[in-house]
Amino acid sequence: MGPGLVAGVKLIHLARRSSLTGNLAALTGALASLTLATFLVARAGGPAAVGDYALLRIMPWLLAVLVSGGLASATAYFLAGPTRDDPHVRTTILAMATAAAVPALVLWVAASPLLQSVFFRDLTTMLVAWAGLKTVSRLLVISAKAASQGTGDLPGSNWVIFLEELLFIPCFGVAWALGLRGGGAVIASLIASDVITAIVAWRRLLRRGYLTGARRPSLALARQIYLFGLRGQAGNVMTLVNLRLDFMILALFAGPAVVGVYAIASKFAELLRLLPTAFYWVLYPSFAKQGTSDAWKRAAWLLPRAAAGTAAAALPLGLLAGPVLPFVYGSAFKAAVVPGQVLLVGLCVEGASGVVTAYLFGRGRPGLNSLAAMGGVVVTVVLDVLLIPRFGLMGAAVASTAAYLTTTTLLITCFLSVRPSNRQPVIEAGDAVRPGAWRRLIDILASGAALALLSPLLLMVWVAARLSTCASGIYRQVRVGEGGVPFTMLKFRSMRPGGSGPEVTARGDARVTRLGSFLRATSIDELPQLINIVRGDMTLVGARPETIGLAARYPRDLQQVFRYRPGLTGPAQLFYRWSDALDSAADIEDLYLTVQVPLRVPMDLEYLTRPTFRRTVALIAATAANVLAHLAPRPRMLSAQSTGQ
Repeated sequence: MGPGLVAGVKLIHLARRSSLTGNLAALTGALASLTLATFLVARAGGPAAVGDYALLRIMPWLLAVLVSGGLASATAYFLAGPTRDDPHVRTTILAMATAAAVPALVLWVAASPLLQSVFFRDLTTMLVAWAGLKTVSRLLVISAKAASQGTGDLPGSNWVIFLEELLFIPCFGVAWALGLRGGGAVIASLIASDVITAIVAWRRLLRRGYLTGARRPSLALARQIYLFGLRGQAGNVMTLVNLRLDFMILALFAGPAVVGVYAIASKFAELLRLLPTAFYWVLYPSFAKQGTSDAWKRAAWLLPRAAAGTAAAALPLGLLAGPVLPFVYGSAFKAAVVPGQVLLVGLCVEGASGVVTAYLFGRGRPGLNSLAAMGGVVVTVVLDVLLIPRFGLMGAAVASTAAYLTTTTLLITCFLSVRPSNRQPVIEAGDAVRPGAWRRLIDILASGAALALLSPLLLMVWVAARLSTCASGIYRQVRVGEGGVPFTMLKFRSMRPGGSGPEVTARGDARVTRLGSFLRATSIDELPQLINIVRGDMTLVGARPETIGLAARYPRDLQQVFRYRPGLTGPAQLFYRWSDALDSAADIEDLYLTVQVPLRVPMDLEYLTRPTFRRTVALIAATAANVLAHLAPRPRMLSAQSTGQ
C-alpha cells in the first residue's frame, strides 16, 4: 500500500470519527446535484446556456460578498471564537446581512447594461437586471449557512450546502413547465432555489434558539466583524478570481459556448476539492475554540495527510476524464477532457490549502490567507492575459494550474510563519525588536516565491549533499535568534560529520567536501534558510545568526545585536571582507571575537536601527547580484560558520 493510499485511508478513518463524514456527504450530494443541473442546462440550451449558468451562479454571489464585507467568512469566527458569549453577536450578524441586500441589488441593476454587453450577450438587459435578485437571495443563504457553522450546527450547514444545489433541479423543471426557456429559466430557477433554501435554513436556526437571549445589534461589534471580514474577503475574492477569472476572460475572447466547455472541465477537476472544502468547513470553528499551540499541532499533523489524500485521488480522476465527460455531456464537450486533466495537476495538493485556510481563519489571521491568495491572483492575471487569447481553453487551464500551485505554496509558507513558540532566551540582550510589517511582507513573498521556483534545485542539492557527506543532506544547528531566543537554523551539509574544530570556519578547512566548497562559494548551502525566514526565525536582511557559544563570548555592549531578528544577508556579510589573518591564527575564535566582531556588529546595527525600505531592497538586490556572480568565492566575505559546517 503506497503512502498516498495510506494517508487516504487515515483521512477516511478520521472522517468517520468526526463531522467530516457529514460534510463530505453534503458536498458530494451538492456536486452531484450541480452536475445533474449542468447536464439539464446543457441538454436544454447547449454550451451557451451552460456558460450563462456558470456566470450567473458566480457573479451575483461575488457582488453580495463584496458589499457585505465578507460577512460569511467572519461569521463562524465571531460565533465560535472569543466573542461567542456576547449577546449582541447574533443579531448584529443578521442585521448586517439584511442591510447589505439593498445596495447589492441596486449596484447589480445599475450595472446590468454593462454586464449584458460584456458577459451575457445572448440575454436581454431586462433579464440580466432581474438576475440581481440573486444577490439578495445569496446573502440570505450564505449568512444562514455560516451561522449554522459557527453555532456548531454542522448538520444544519450541511443541509444548506446540499439544498442550495439540489433545489435548482425541480425549480428548473417548474420553470420549463411554465413556459420559461433559456436564460429566463436559469435565472428564475437560481433565485427560487435560493429563497427556498434560505427559508429552510433560517427556520432551523430560529427553532434551535439562534436569537434566544440575544440583544439588539451593536455598531461597534459590526465594525469589528466588518474589518475581520474585509481581511478575509480579499482572500476569498482572490480565491474566486483564481477559480473563475479564466471564465470571464474566455467569455470576453471566445463567447459563452467556449465558457460552457471550460465550465465542464473545471467542475470535473474540482471534484478533487471536496476533501479540502470539508476540512475548511469543519475545522474553522474548531480551530477558533482551541488554544494556539493545540490548534497549530493539530493543523500541522493534518496538513501533509490532507495533501497526500488529494494527490492520491488526482490520478484516477484524470484517467476517468476521457471516457466520462463526452459520455455524460455529449460529444460537444470532448474538448473539456485535456483542460480538465491539466487542472487536476494544479489541485492535486489542495488538501493542504483547506487545512491551512481553516487554521488561519480560526486563529483570527484571515489577512495571511488573503496574502497567499494574492500571489495566486498575480499568476492568474498575468498568465490568463498572456495565454487565453492565444491558446484558448488550454491557456486557461495552464494559467489556473500555475495559480493553484502558487497559492498552496504561499499558504503553507504563511502557516509556517505563525508557528507558536515558548522558547526562553539564552542571551540576555534586551527586549526583542521585531521587523516591521512591510519587512515581514517582503520576507514572506520573496522567500515563498524563491522556495517555489527553486524547489527542483533544492531537491537535487539535498541528494548531492547527502551522497557527498554520507549523512543527512540538511545540517541543523541551534543559533541565537531575535531577543536572544534560540532557533534551529538549516543549511545544506557541506562538511563531513564527526570532525572537530573551531566554531569559526576558515578557508581550507579539511572538513569541507569538494561539493561543500562549491556550495559555500555560491551561497547555495544557505538556501534552506528560506524556510527559517518563512517560519519567522530569520529575516532576509539582518545580522547573521551566531552560535550560542560564540554569542555568549561577545562583548557585553555588542550583544544588543541579538535583540534583532537575524538575517540571511546583511551589510557586514556583503561589504566586510574576510581577514587573511584568520586563516593562520592560532586561536581563530579569539581573533574573530576580539577583532572581527567589533568591526562587523556596528555595521549591522547601523542598518538594523534604520531599516528603511530603500536600504532593505538595495541590500537584497546586492545579495542577488553577488549570488548570480557565482564565480566570486564566498569565503572572501566574512562568515561565522558553525563547527563542522
